[in-house]
Amino acid sequence: MNREEKHTIQKWLMGIPFSHFITVEPTPSLSFKRDEIIQRMRTIEFLLNKKYLKSSFPKWNAKQRFWMIGFSEGDGFAHQIHYHILLHSPSVLHRNIRFTNVGADLQMEWMMMKSLNPYTGKSRKFCLYGKPPLNIQTVKDVSASSIYCSKWMNKIEDGGGYFFTTPNNKKPCRVAA
Repeated sequence: MNREEKHTIQKWLMGIPFSHFITVEPTPSLSFKRDEIIQRMRTIEFLLNKKYLKSSFPKWNAKQRFWMIGFSEGDGFAHQIHYHILLHSPSVLHRNIRFTNVGADLQMEWMMMKSLNPYTGKSRKFCLYGKPPLNIQTVKDVSASSIYCSKWMNKIEDGGGYFFTTPNNKKPCRVAA
């Protein structure tokens, strides 16, 4: 990805009213793999949509539901690999919930999910008393958050600089036999 493409994507991101800035903290001794981050956040995104929106949310456009875009940062050598994620929250929530705290829901769902050590296959334990595995902040400046999250886009090869957690909902097209 060249610098011009990076700036085009950053400009697009600045026009989206993201609600939360999430950092998956680096764990040098046992870093998360990108696929696991995507799958965990995809599950959390679904649970947020299910909790706060009507059951028809999969058919809604992106402005009306929760969705995330994530970015890898680090090379694994001089800079620990970790992830920054921007969460878009809809302006209208459809469920009458007494306490709405999307950030707390994110953290709790993350900690409740099972996670396996990719090397030993044993279950990871998240410490409840130390540093939380996710750093979640409310976005105050979309431009600054967008630029910060995407700063490594042109440093990571193979298109791995960013990812969406929402699965593509396009129906497969038929191929003539």
